[in-house]
Amino acid sequence: MWLMHDSEVTPAGRAMRRVPRWWLIPALLVMVLAGLGAAYWTGASGVASGGPSSSTPVVIPVSATVERRAVLKQVVLSGKVVAGAQHAIKASSTEGIDRLVLTAAPKMVGSVVVPGELLAAVSGRPLLVLPSGVPLYRDIELGDSGPDVAALHGALAGLGYAVSSTDTFETGTQRALIDWYTAAGYEAPTSTPSPKAFKAGDVDSHPLSTKQAPDAVVFRWKEFVQVPGDTGTIAAMAGNGSVLGEDGIVAQVKIADDSIVARADVVQSESFPVGGAVTVRAGSAVLETKVVLVSDFLEGDQSKNEIPGKDITFAVPPGTQGFAADQSVTVTAGIAAAESLAVPLIAVRQEEGVPYVLLEKNGEPRRVNVKVMAQADGWAAIADMDGLAPGDEVKLQ
Repeated sequence: MWLMHDSEVTPAGRAMRRVPRWWLIPALLVMVLAGLGAAYWTGASGVASGGPSSSTPVVIPVSATVERRAVLKQVVLSGKVVAGAQHAIKASSTEGIDRLVLTAAPKMVGSVVVPGELLAAVSGRPLLVLPSGVPLYRDIELGDSGPDVAALHGALAGLGYAVSSTDTFETGTQRALIDWYTAAGYEAPTSTPSPKAFKAGDVDSHPLSTKQAPDAVVFRWKEFVQVPGDTGTIAAMAGNGSVLGEDGIVAQVKIADDSIVARADVVQSESFPVGGAVTVRAGSAVLETKVVLVSDFLEGDQSKNEIPGKDITFAVPPGTQGFAADQSVTVTAGIAAAESLAVPLIAVRQEEGVPYVLLEKNGEPRRVNVKVMAQADGWAAIADMDGLAPGDEVKLQ
């Protein structure tokens, strides 16, 4: 009962209430800011106490050794072997010949062809090589004249036969032709001379007159062949007994040596001047030759994989082995470079246009003026000079 009484008399105003603590949030913020400030002050003090030397980079001297090596900037092109130009030697049909058959071929593949020689015989008649300066377009008989006769006289004289220097076909011309044909193993062609062949009173005195020889020697132009440039090499020859085709081709004569052609862009072409030495490689075959021609600028052709630039032509000496027509090759400008003093390119300094290096000896750098001959792959070739030798140390930039 007393418990119940006691609870009943408890005043309502004495009940428990929560005490508000709004001041905790500002206090917490103040503590955080104070901590951040203390941390900043501690870090700044630590940097200051370290001294200025901690922020200054340490400079480590760097040097390089002077060497003796080959320094060469090599420009390499891709090219192809181009066959030299050829000239077709053709036989022409003459009266009384039904078809053209090769009856003799004294010249073989690889033989050199020059004026004055017997090239071949077709259907029993010779083909003699005549200098290309003689215009061939007609048969010439005794008494005929013209520029072709004058050129024939010059050619015969050049071959060592005695003839006059006139432009008229004379008995001396006939004798020269007889000698030439005889040396080749054949008889000179003849024909009955026309009345104009002799002057009055010449018939009895002329050694080849109709009184002594019913048929007079004539010049049959179809029994002579010519080679452009007057020289060449047999590249192909029909076989003995073979019937020639309608074109009458007896042989192919190479009138120009093989060459190598490579396309270079404008910058690369500067490394290939006419007369400049190059090294050509085709597999294991190596050829050292020269530039013979540099073309004008040529537009590129994407369909042929050709870049804009210049065609560089290189000589292939006759008889060179390992470089067949259409074969792909690589061409390198220059030949193997000679060794010279060399330093890293960054060791070369310059002042007022004068290159120099700083030579480190006895702890004191000394300036040495140099002459730079070439640079490639980060190296500079230095001309040999007193005061600089392999093993010396030079400062780098």
